[in-house]
Amino acid sequence: MLLILPLPRLDEQHIFTTKTLGFLLHPNIPAPSSNAKIADIGTGTGIWLLDLARSLPSTCIFTGFDITPSAFPSESDAMPPNVTFRVHDTLAPFPAEERGTYDVVAARFLSSATPRTDWAATLTNLMTLLRPGGWLQWIDSCNFAVYNSVPGTSRTACREVYAGLDPLRKKDAVIGLMMREAEDQRREEVLKGVGFVDVHEDVFSTDRLQEVDCPGLRARGTRNVMECFLGCLEGLVGTEEGSEWTRERLEKVKVEVEKEIESGVYHTLDQVCIVGRRPEE
Repeated sequence: MLLILPLPRLDEQHIFTTKTLGFLLHPNIPAPSSNAKIADIGTGTGIWLLDLARSLPSTCIFTGFDITPSAFPSESDAMPPNVTFRVHDTLAPFPAEERGTYDVVAARFLSSATPRTDWAATLTNLMTLLRPGGWLQWIDSCNFAVYNSVPGTSRTACREVYAGLDPLRKKDAVIGLMMREAEDQRREEVLKGVGFVDVHEDVFSTDRLQEVDCPGLRARGTRNVMECFLGCLEGLVGTEEGSEWTRERLEKVKVEVEKEIESGVYHTLDQVCIVGRRPEE
């Protein structure tokens, strides 16, 4: 049985994603050596990096990069000596001493912060971190949908929140789980286009984890995603794009969303993992 204790949203998201995928590192990536260097892009709280560090030798080196340090572990948190966190914008060149030194570069939910028009430039930049033969792993999501589990219950508020994100979908800055795969440029083709080889994509549905095996999972996961969507809507309030949204409407919808989740309404989405290797020189 999966037990999920109260956690920050990003940490909880990490648990749902890892349970859905079934791995931290894709099986196509060779097992890291005892002196491997591994980078985590968009590290957030560093939970993925710290989980991986616990499973590999202490002689490996782990570096988490993010555009802001706001979610980094605090200085009071005891960090393993082989784990460090650095502020860096993935569209900017990485320091010369970092380039060509990493065995694995992992990126998660790039599409939540990187417009599709910048994906190729970002992935090209990430390739510079890899040594020849090193591997990139990109985890993202798409194909969000909302369902009933009890006949006669409403999905109106959850669907209203999702529909309210249309102004963001019409831009290039689109959160991955807002995407439909058919509408999206296929991400594995972007990897191939910038020079990665041995590119492979796997897609896993969150329905892979059944409520009977993980009681409470659907409700927790749905709250996690709706919190993300509602945060996006809060950013639209008071703007021309969000002119239909007021603070009062948003607060009312939040209440209704919680009622629907309590009545058994839940979401599914697809978790996508794409891996590719930097060619040997």
